[in-house]
Amino acid sequence: MKRYFEGWYFKIVDKDENVVFAIIPGVSFEKDGTAHCFIQFFDGKEVIMHNIKYDIEQFQYSKKRFEVKIGNNIFTSKKIVLEIDSEDIKVKGTIELGDLSPWPVKFFNPGAMGPFRLVPFMECYHGVLSFDHKLRGKLDVNETSINFTDGRGYIEKDYGKSFPSYYLWMQSNHFPSEGTSIMVSLANIPWLGSSFDGFIVGFLNNGHLYRFATYTGAKLTKLKISEKTIITHFSDRKYRLEVVAHKAEGVDLLSPKGGSMTGRILESITAELQVKLIKIRKNQETILYEGRGRNAGLDIGGKVEKIEEIG
Repeated sequence: MKRYFEGWYFKIVDKDENVVFAIIPGVSFEKDGTAHCFIQFFDGKEVIMHNIKYDIEQFQYSKKRFEVKIGNNIFTSKKIVLEIDSEDIKVKGTIELGDLSPWPVKFFNPGAMGPFRLVPFMECYHGVLSFDHKLRGKLDVNETSINFTDGRGYIEKDYGKSFPSYYLWMQSNHFPSEGTSIMVSLANIPWLGSSFDGFIVGFLNNGHLYRFATYTGAKLTKLKISEKTIITHFSDRKYRLEVVAHKAEGVDLLSPKGGSMTGRILESITAELQVKLIKIRKNQETILYEGRGRNAGLDIGGKVEKIEEIG
């Protein structure tokens, strides 16, 4: 049996930023032939994660478009329909998604992973389906009705066999200027019997996507991890992007390992990211953007000391 996982990550935040949820539907196929689908429901403010497991027969998907069904729950690029009824949580409602901002996918620039997206046999593939978008609708969570109209959302996906042995991920789309969003991913990547450390960074501002990645020739020039912060600097010939993550309380989410959801990653979705984009021309530096991103996702997976060695 082929070991395989696929998961989608929906983060939704209400207008007043009182509620931050990460909703992660996915499917897992293990080596022994067993399989199941699931929904992880993470309440960032309450710092509680619920894992709802479903029989594989309750998983449906479309080969023509982004549409996934798990039981009575539906996930598409246009809406989320939730009907979760488990012992510890009940969620019901519909959230419509509007004006999505995906990482562009073109022949010469095939998404967030660049040319690595076209390489077979990699352990994990990553895509950004929407840096930022509008929300409309409400969810009833247990006995509480939550209005998400005029809130903001973010979507990404991962698929393959396993998450990297160690990695760092950061994301926020709640900056002072609407439409500004960032995603940072650093990881150890298995490659032809060995491995290398690489990174992908996308910073969307004023409609322009600034890319910093191993495959673009950009460099990670600083990485410092402390008890309360993570400092990263990325540079290419034209720009330098400085990101300071301020950690927040998180939970252990389930993650794939050989197709099986037996791994654990520490994630928070109430961290903050201080971002500065600097234009470099000869000996002159100009600050193009400086702002603080709220409701930030922050993952640290594997051995932290290995992540720090990337820098």
